[in-house]
Amino acid sequence: MRDRTWFPFVPGLALAVVLVLASGPPAPARADRFQPDPSFREAQLALRYAVRDTVGQPPTAPRLDSLAVAHLRLGNLDEAQGLFARAVALAPADEAAAAGLGKIALFHDSPALAENLLARVAGRVDGATEDLLAARLRLGRWEAAAALAEESGQAGRAALLRQLAGPEGAWKIQGAGTIRIPWIRCWPVPIVKAKLNGQSVLLAIDTGVADLILDPSWARRCGVTLMPEQLPVLWNGTRVAARVAVVQRLELGGLRIERVPAAATSLRRWSLEANPGGEHVAGVIGLNLLSRFTPTLDYRDCSLTLRPAGAAVSAGAGAMRIPFELWGERELTVYGSLNGGRRMAMLLQTGMPGCGVGAPPEVFEEVGVRSGAIARVVGSASGRLQAHSWPGVQVATVAVGPVVKDKVNGWSGALDSVELWRHGVRRDALLSSDFLSGRRVTIDWKMRELVIE
Repeated sequence: MRDRTWFPFVPGLALAVVLVLASGPPAPARADRFQPDPSFREAQLALRYAVRDTVGQPPTAPRLDSLAVAHLRLGNLDEAQGLFARAVALAPADEAAAAGLGKIALFHDSPALAENLLARVAGRVDGATEDLLAARLRLGRWEAAAALAEESGQAGRAALLRQLAGPEGAWKIQGAGTIRIPWIRCWPVPIVKAKLNGQSVLLAIDTGVADLILDPSWARRCGVTLMPEQLPVLWNGTRVAARVAVVQRLELGGLRIERVPAAATSLRRWSLEANPGGEHVAGVIGLNLLSRFTPTLDYRDCSLTLRPAGAAVSAGAGAMRIPFELWGERELTVYGSLNGGRRMAMLLQTGMPGCGVGAPPEVFEEVGVRSGAIARVVGSASGRLQAHSWPGVQVATVAVGPVVKDKVNGWSGALDSVELWRHGVRRDALLSSDFLSGRRVTIDWKMRELVIE
């Protein structure tokens, strides 16, 4: 898949890039220990040059855009938003500012505002079309999303979206009130019993995927409609090819959900790790389903509770609240640190077996974590989850807001390096179920917070 780094052309930033290149190649990746990888250092340098070109100069929209983009790439959303707003005040038709503000609105889960901003610049600013597609998918504007799918490198998705836009619709939910669904397994990933088109199956819960993901053999066994087209889906920290599908009926506890969008890709290796010695896991429930409720993943009593959407979230006096953002179609992202290092954006992906934290090797090396001998202690994925080996690591301290955990096991390489800049903003790691063990986690969509007890 092509690199979708969001990098609109603005004069000041172009100068910064030229200066970066003129300074010569970066030092060898590990010449300086505990330093970020070259791509991150280049983004830092671009920010320094953008600051130099802006401070003390008359404010112009191009200068402000350059500085805002440099801040945005490093995850400084508040600074970027303020600068883009100033640029729009100076030049109301500023396309780079509209694209930047649209991306930030998408991250803040305001898809209607994002669509309004991005529709004006899609196709003219890099990344704007992909962000506009994500906004329309969140809004359920299937026909409008289908028109953008091919341009965004997801031509296989267009046929599914047009089918969802038909008279039968999608996401028809029957069942009211609060429903508690016990897990048949808490570790290494949460697993529940469900029915696909009347057939009993096991489904895991993974906040790191969007639509329902199914193993093709189980999809066929359950009579799920498999379409010939394919699309790339985020799965276990990387993008994989999957066939588009529609589940006619999904039953979960007392819920009955009809016309559920899905994707089919092989889960055999992953299932061996997710439910060792047990029944094959047929699929994974993703965030697009959970977003239609107020969900609680309880790692203490091993259960999933689904309350009606918009239900008030009540928690004890000791509850901790962690703000989150939604990147792309619906990727739940929080901020934290590894080994007391710099602030990092992290994807919450509860379906990674036996994992508390995953990151590319260059990120672990930055914080002083190497696989080496520790891999022999905590093992390695050895090609069971993906087609290559993921050495095991152990991180001394992982902190996300007020939640801190010591000696967290994980996989080096579990988040693919290409995902570092997938959305044009740096994201370094993923968190999985081992980090949440023993806690109750409620997703408060209205406040955009994880409520952790």
